[in-house]
Amino acid sequence: MSRPQLNIKFDGEGEKELLETVKTRAQDERISLKEFVLDALKNRLTVHLATQSTQPKPALTKPEVDELKRRIVDIQISLMGEVRKDRKQIAALAEAIALIESRLDVLDPPNTVTVEEDSQARQSRQEETWENDAVDFLDAISWGDDNG
Repeated sequence: MSRPQLNIKFDGEGEKELLETVKTRAQDERISLKEFVLDALKNRLTVHLATQSTQPKPALTKPEVDELKRRIVDIQISLMGEVRKDRKQIAALAEAIALIESRLDVLDPPNTVTVEEDSQARQSRQEETWENDAVDFLDAISWGDDNG
């Protein structure tokens, strides 16, 4: 297994003095030269990332701004159309609820007959009433169309 290495030659002008300064600082801080160099590299990377995030972002060009404005308007128009459709559907549902409420007495009339009905006849009559009212209900509803 190979370990990554970083080999640096200090043969430029002033680099030998820099190396001696680094060694002295590492000894003063009682850490190894390797730890000192790694800390210095980490600090440099952190400073670079911090300054990079605080730099102003490039301004948008006029065509980009115009395109964004156009897209916003398109989205607003689309949302208004959806709201209009929703309002129509809510109105249709409210109308249907009102129709159901007005027919509640027909669906479940007060029981004034004292004669016992046989359960099959009662069930058959209730099913017919429900079916007829369901058909009337569906006929009365005007569902929202796609034209808005």
